[in-house]
Amino acid sequence: MRKYEAISWGDIAVNEKISERGFQTKAPEPWSIDYFEDKFAKSDPWKYFTSTYERTKYQRQLDVIKDRNPNPQRILEIGSAEGAMTLLLADQFPEANITAIEISSNALGRARNNLLRFADRIELINADIAEYEPRIEDSCYDICIWSESIYYLGARLPLTATYDLLGSVMDKLKDRGLLVMANTLGLPEGIPEHVLTKRPIIDCYYFLLSSLASPISKSDYSEEKLGRMYEYQIWAFEPKL
Repeated sequence: MRKYEAISWGDIAVNEKISERGFQTKAPEPWSIDYFEDKFAKSDPWKYFTSTYERTKYQRQLDVIKDRNPNPQRILEIGSAEGAMTLLLADQFPEANITAIEISSNALGRARNNLLRFADRIELINADIAEYEPRIEDSCYDICIWSESIYYLGARLPLTATYDLLGSVMDKLKDRGLLVMANTLGLPEGIPEHVLTKRPIIDCYYFLLSSLASPISKSDYSEEKLGRMYEYQIWAFEPKL
């Protein structure tokens, strides 16, 4: 049985690589826990804290939340990484208690330090949402923010399991709760995730969610990051009544 840690406060090649001692070692499997531990071996690999592109994307999601519910009491964040978005959520929603789930222990360790001033309101959980979801209470969150990780899960899980997981996450929301997602579209071939972010695949996740929940909004953006243009969408859904 896998153990999960709730932390209380107090470009990868898919082949073999050579270790420092000269032995052949296996590179992390794509999209596994090891992939993310490797990615977060160094701090902020995707520039979540420093990129204007990423900060703008975060603010757009926050604006969607504030427009719908300016004073949420409980927030669930799936894929919290090192806490860049968690920090903004805690700052902009001062009455909210936040549960942040992250698969990488490297990332979550840094998040603990980044979020110290909000320690009394944030629970950090080191877990794979696909395995941990049954432990989360149903109908208890005002907001779920789940950005740029559904395609990793969709690559690992059968379609039926992905569909079931989407439904189970929607079940965590209260009536009139809100799920907000940002998802990148069509990453270029030089980036490993380009195979996961092709538009028809992202469209499939939107269609699956639309069969389980009521769409509130869907917005398209194209912006520059590090000299290259990227596309993404921001979605909002509420539970079907």
